[in-house]
Amino acid sequence: MNGGCRSMRLQPRQELLSVWKAISRWCGSGRAFSWGDRSGRNSISDAELLLCLLLPPTKLPGIRFDRPDETKPDVCAALASFGGAVEIPQRVVRLIGEYLRCYTDPGTGLPEFSGGSYLTTAPDDDREPTPEQLALEVVDSYATSVVLTTAAIGFLRGYRPQVQRPSHREEIDKVEVDARKRLTAAMAGLQRSFTLSVFRGDSRAGRALCETVSPEEGYSAELVARIRNSLTDVMAGLRELGSSADEVETLLENRDLLFECGWSWGIVQGAEPVKTPTTVYAQPGLAEPYPYLYFTVVAVDGIRDLFSRETRLQGLLDEEQQSLARILNLQWDLAQRYWSTIATLGDDRWPVEDLPWRTTDEEESDYYSLLVVSLVRHALLDQGAPDSDLARIARVLEDLADRGRIRRRPLAADPALKLHHPGTWVALVGAELAGPDAPPLGWRLGELGTLLLGRALAVAAQANDHRLRARLLRLADEAWRHLERRRLRDGKGAGLWDEPANVYPTLPRRGTPSWYHTTRVMQCMGTAADLIQGVPPPGSMLSDIATELLVEAEDVFDEEQLRGSGEGGPALRDSLSRQAIGLRRARRLLSTRPGTAAALTLDVLRELDKLAAARESEVGD
Repeated sequence: MNGGCRSMRLQPRQELLSVWKAISRWCGSGRAFSWGDRSGRNSISDAELLLCLLLPPTKLPGIRFDRPDETKPDVCAALASFGGAVEIPQRVVRLIGEYLRCYTDPGTGLPEFSGGSYLTTAPDDDREPTPEQLALEVVDSYATSVVLTTAAIGFLRGYRPQVQRPSHREEIDKVEVDARKRLTAAMAGLQRSFTLSVFRGDSRAGRALCETVSPEEGYSAELVARIRNSLTDVMAGLRELGSSADEVETLLENRDLLFECGWSWGIVQGAEPVKTPTTVYAQPGLAEPYPYLYFTVVAVDGIRDLFSRETRLQGLLDEEQQSLARILNLQWDLAQRYWSTIATLGDDRWPVEDLPWRTTDEEESDYYSLLVVSLVRHALLDQGAPDSDLARIARVLEDLADRGRIRRRPLAADPALKLHHPGTWVALVGAELAGPDAPPLGWRLGELGTLLLGRALAVAAQANDHRLRARLLRLADEAWRHLERRRLRDGKGAGLWDEPANVYPTLPRRGTPSWYHTTRVMQCMGTAADLIQGVPPPGSMLSDIATELLVEAEDVFDEEQLRGSGEGGPALRDSLSRQAIGLRRARRLLSTRPGTAAALTLDVLRELDKLAAARESEVGD
């Protein structure tokens, strides 16, 4: 572990193995496997359970299980109900295959991405979603499937060379074909769920956007012009995208218009079919053509996996998928640039710093602020933003931790607790069109703690200033302490998430785990692992000290060489050879690990001083 992370409470390797033990206990042994959590089963929660198994080895190769000869004993112990080192990957292959078969339409042969039990009616509505509504495909399932299938294909490729039995190799090949089919369908679904919403600057939505950007100024023609000017490159990119061509041209020609772009909750109404060499994806869409912050963040995070270094190096995308990825990349870039530009517009106080974030449909929530921070953080990373900008994001995260009662004691009947349970309910407009007597349908947003932890760790990884980094790590420690307390304590699900009543006793107890929450905690552990394995930024003072020590040591070493010490006896030559190696290593580590470089240099100086002291003693004698 590097010096920049020694204060972190979260120890990813130990925690990941602990969660694996809990999953192994919950899901049971033998051939029977318990998929469901407190919500039952659906295409998202089952994928999240698989991600709990497949994602950790992509972050920590030391706990991988796709090479039985190299599987560590503690990994085998954590997944004991799956069998031994040989049986574990075999079982995981079967589980992936079972998932892919379960969520494939037997009639059409196309993958299914239904929201199922994750879809709920309004808090004050006693009705249940209709079967047609439960079958609606949602962006969360598309995005989760992108992450799952890329991880699964990478796992299968690493495992296949270890397998000798022909029948098992055929099984692996079949599962990979099905995983690729689901990946392609998920990418097409994401492409068809991207949308553009155009509105007049003086409309209700336009005025809300203006007030979010500049609360003091509010709506004005001048502010509309400034917003449009800041989004010039995004509007040009929308034209390049090619979809909604008439709407884009109207937007470009009319200076009174504003817009939003991103992902709706599912395939939007009137979405154009996506044609590939093998399939035409033309399912009709019901989602309103209006971007949702939550689903935009989910899509951005999922699509990012398509462009990761690992995906490129392993060549996980075939030619068909690479074609889809080019369009998704442009959509991803446009959405990220749009929201980060709006959120950081102006020279003084950024809109994202003015809590809570207010959407154009005049809903406001601290949860929305955290979602916007996610998009801003990605943009700042891509731009190589200075630490002064990251410090502003750190202040927002600290404020949200306080307002969300993550590091502050809640008040009596505190409304902030609703962010944790039952969570913010978001209406999925258009879902009521699924069939007769279909009630309004929505989605619950409830993972405030994991969002905060993940963003604090991610921003800490970007920070170059060691004080800012330490500040963000303290915030991450506090968020992790909060989440640690929310683990289930009793029963088969002990060690999994999420039981907010452990922290807030006034909330109702759940008693059973949620893969939705557990997966998000696991993803935070992966972010922590990336941070720990990364190179910490050196502190400027420590770098200066290490540099001065190294300059002195190299001068003293050169003096010894000039005296001809290198021509002395074997012991003296051996000592100088060791000091030369130490100096070369110290010089190599100076820019990345100045503390280590300083320690190596002090050892060299100590040995060189012994030579000088011995020489002075001989002269004195």
